[in-house]
Amino acid sequence: MSNPSISLYEFMPYGAPELREVARKYMVRAVLVGCAVWIVAFLLSLGTSFFLSHRPKETSVIVVPYRELAAPPPLSDQAPPPQVAITTPVAPPTVGVAVPVPDAEAPPEQTIASQEEISSATPGVESSNGDNIVVAPPGEEELPKFGDYVYVEELPAVITNPPPVYPEMARDAGVDGTVIVQALVGKDGKVKDTKVVKSIQLLDKSAVDAVQGWVFKPALSNNKPVAVWVAVPVRFSLH
Repeated sequence: MSNPSISLYEFMPYGAPELREVARKYMVRAVLVGCAVWIVAFLLSLGTSFFLSHRPKETSVIVVPYRELAAPPPLSDQAPPPQVAITTPVAPPTVGVAVPVPDAEAPPEQTIASQEEISSATPGVESSNGDNIVVAPPGEEELPKFGDYVYVEELPAVITNPPPVYPEMARDAGVDGTVIVQALVGKDGKVKDTKVVKSIQLLDKSAVDAVQGWVFKPALSNNKPVAVWVAVPVRFSLH
């Protein structure tokens, strides 16, 4: 039969009760110290890695003395450089603009043959000064199409340019302005074809009719007359 008056501490070794009382406090303190040591070690490892990654890297440089450098090869042994083909620039097509010239400024020695004279002329007719005048047979003149580029050294010059007739309907409506007509000037200086490129509806027909009656000094290419398209501005003004 047990004695209830006997305490549990009487059966423990000497000093065990004191250790039991302080064991929890020491356990908590040990855990906190261990965590702190682990965090410090982790931070040191992270800082070391960051420092090593940003440390300047050493580059090895090999210094070769000037005496050990070999002389460059002579230029005579080298192959000539390849020839580069140079393309000749092509001048873009240009459209000449005819400038009206007064009758007094036209060269007196230049005469424009009429259509009847050209039709009756024969190839190889000798002139009074001994030069041979070659006239293209009627119907064989090759006329360029609208937009074709024709090389010329001298653009056509206006010799006679009768003014256009101002349409009454356009005058009553107060319509004025500039109609630009592309005219095909033949080798004989006469207008072979027309095309309106800047239109004013009430004035187009009158402008085309006027330009078709103009006479030009033909364009020259290699000192020979050629057919070419030129831009002709026709001005209509109410004032």
